[in-house]
Amino acid sequence: MNPGPLGAEPRGSANASVGHTLAIEVDHQLVALVIRWLHVAAMAAILGGAVLVAWLAARGPGTVVIDVAVRYEQIFWAGLGVLVMTGVGNLGAFGLALPAPVTTWGGTFTAKMLMVATLVAISLPRSLVVARAARGSQVPATTIRWLYGVTLATLALIAALAVWLAHG
Repeated sequence: MNPGPLGAEPRGSANASVGHTLAIEVDHQLVALVIRWLHVAAMAAILGGAVLVAWLAARGPGTVVIDVAVRYEQIFWAGLGVLVMTGVGNLGAFGLALPAPVTTWGGTFTAKMLMVATLVAISLPRSLVVARAARGSQVPATTIRWLYGVTLATLALIAALAVWLAHG
């Protein structure tokens, strides 16, 4: 019989390996820590950005508010993507061990998910209004203040529910 690649045993040999794999040992606790850190960092970015835009909008209308709001929208949607991916990762890692929705913890988690869906629903119109304002359309300052106030309140409620889930 002819030797296999790189001098390996021939395929028909009793000692032949089925395939070559590269074994990488993964520290699952470290991976979970990184995923949680990314989740919290993304939430901090979108919550902090909402505070900034709401504060600027409360000070009065202006191009600075719209410029910062445009940048915030970019950060918001990227951060929301990170939140969804890391949230799904957390559910995949811990989903079977999570309490059922009929428990207090499960009910709070369900409320948090409903608030996240609400956040997405209110964010699309907000982003469209900011895009329209960035193109030069007149958008009342009260509209910008109201949109970011609602966003900020929703994010604050989600953060409060998340803290309760983590420490409750």
